[in-house]
Amino acid sequence: MTRTLVTVFFVHLFLAGCQAGFMERQDSSLFGELRGGSFVLHRDVVIAPGYTHIVFQEGTAAHGASEFQPRCELEVKRIMETPQTIPAGSFRIGRVLGNQRYVRYPPGGIMLAAAGDTIRLAGDDSNEWLMYTYRMQLLSEEQKETPALICGGAYNYPFYARYPTYEEMRAALGDYATLTLRSE
Repeated sequence: MTRTLVTVFFVHLFLAGCQAGFMERQDSSLFGELRGGSFVLHRDVVIAPGYTHIVFQEGTAAHGASEFQPRCELEVKRIMETPQTIPAGSFRIGRVLGNQRYVRYPPGGIMLAAAGDTIRLAGDDSNEWLMYTYRMQLLSEEQKETPALICGGAYNYPFYARYPTYEEMRAALGDYATLTLRSE
């Protein structure tokens, strides 16, 4: 009898451990809802000479951004020595890719690494940060060359880094543009 009770106890303990180890994770990414959605740029934006992107953060357009807030960027394919204008218009969102941007803060400066670098595990005392970004292909029948739309969350420690929410992307774009999901 004692042996049976001990066996039942350990079987229950083992099953409880298995159940806790394989809990289903809720995926809050927007890949499915972004593809097939729309992006409307309400007014022309200008990319300065020597740059390939313009950044939207907290409703403001600039060529740099705070790493502590989510942001969206419009990115063109070529660096030019003259300003590049992205005209206002409506775009369909085609392919959506996920990227990682990696930053390491060594003592005395910032060192940037290539996007898509491998994940490195780090604790809260780490100097390595990640940002997860959606890279959206914009399609237009009215414009020959279309920019890419890139929206990313804030840089954070690898364990806490995440993709931006829909609300964060809308707040980053402000009144410059409207982003609509496929399901809306």
